[in-house]
Amino acid sequence: MDYLEQELILASASPRRKELLEQIGAKFTIIPSGIDEGKLVLEGEPHEKTKALALIKARDVAEKVKKGLVLGADTIVVIDGQIYGKPINDQHAYEMLKSLSGRCHQVITGVALVDAATGFYLTDYEKTDVYFSCIDDDEIREYINSGEAMGKAGAYAIQGKGALFVEKINGCYSNVVGLPIFLLKKMLKIFCKKEEI
Repeated sequence: MDYLEQELILASASPRRKELLEQIGAKFTIIPSGIDEGKLVLEGEPHEKTKALALIKARDVAEKVKKGLVLGADTIVVIDGQIYGKPINDQHAYEMLKSLSGRCHQVITGVALVDAATGFYLTDYEKTDVYFSCIDDDEIREYINSGEAMGKAGAYAIQGKGALFVEKINGCYSNVVGLPIFLLKKMLKIFCKKEEI
């Protein structure tokens, strides 16, 4: 698996992404991007926005390090065409979870790889359908009080207590956690071939 021999620079402070990379035995260091996502206005469909933001994050770090393969990612939740990022407070988290209750939503992660030395880059995205059970107000409040909702797209963590809300998923599980591993594998293989040319 030559593609796992490439040293990555993860442009994210996400502990979930760190754990997923450790799980597959990837070699990596962490240099979080300093981009203020709240100030960006991105055009296009949700998947286009996630790819664009992942690339912005990766390029931000690539400019600082000058060499190495930088990995950027951005995860969002989409329902009825509305994008849910991370909640800003408990009330925002409540509103998100209430709207997801008993329905299907999509989790989309944009992924970008940037060769800091050459500027060569790849972007792609993964989409997973997630089906929530009906959750009552007490369950939502109890979950928010656990502290797990904050810092998570859509205000839940499928790898934590948020799994109690999920009836089923259709697609990539690691995507819902925050980094689609199979997609990353395909992208790393392309980088390997580029280096061999």
